[in-house]
Amino acid sequence: MSAPGSIRDPFPPGRSEPCFCGSGRRFKHCCGSMEPGRPPPNGIEIRNDFLSPEQCRDWVEFAASRPSERLKVLDREASDSTHIAKKFHEGRVTERVDLGDRVPELKELMQQIYSLIIGPHLDREFAWFETPHMLKYNTGGFYRAHADSDEYEPEHGRWAHALDRDISVLLYLNDAFEGGDLTFEYLAYRIQPKPGMLVWFPSDARYFHGAEPVTAGTRYALVSWAAFSDTAKLRDTPPESAVMLDPVLPPTASED
Repeated sequence: MSAPGSIRDPFPPGRSEPCFCGSGRRFKHCCGSMEPGRPPPNGIEIRNDFLSPEQCRDWVEFAASRPSERLKVLDREASDSTHIAKKFHEGRVTERVDLGDRVPELKELMQQIYSLIIGPHLDREFAWFETPHMLKYNTGGFYRAHADSDEYEPEHGRWAHALDRDISVLLYLNDAFEGGDLTFEYLAYRIQPKPGMLVWFPSDARYFHGAEPVTAGTRYALVSWAAFSDTAKLRDTPPESAVMLDPVLPPTASED
């Protein structure tokens, strides 16, 4: 697997160019293939039935009983090295469920995912992960394609690193809805969420992704992002919601 965070600029490769994953095959025959039923592109990992049906029902019933609020997106112009600002945006119609006294339980679950599953799989150590969100997509809810750690700079025609995130994690809880697929536009890949399905992938612009509109029902998912211990950081401190996993942090980008 190519190192998460190494972004080809521009991306994606041309259809007949070598694939970014290093396989030696053309992009159109590898990670950019449009063959139905193909394996996930390099970097996208899927584990079905990570949570049991009983666990999924428990979380969904709990979420349905809790208040929720619409989420914001990064406001890059108002953010700096010490502060992350956010704003409402027409490209994201998603709600975050108030988890109340179950936040510690969810943190413990996500820590197990990073420390016992993803870390060993990638042979990497994490410095922290962001406290998980419970996402709620009502009918009409969606999130336009985006990258979790990068922002596109149209004036320069390139992507710029904007958030200290290396790996993105999604844990789906139900399928009592229509629409709502997870799509990776650059990789021509689509995932239909299933209860208990765990999905992770690098947070950078190669994995430009979105949640398609929910056309009926309500879609629930847990989401979190994590930073590796050995990557340079944009900001002087971890996010306010960070759960620390490694006490030794690498130098900030300005100190390299």
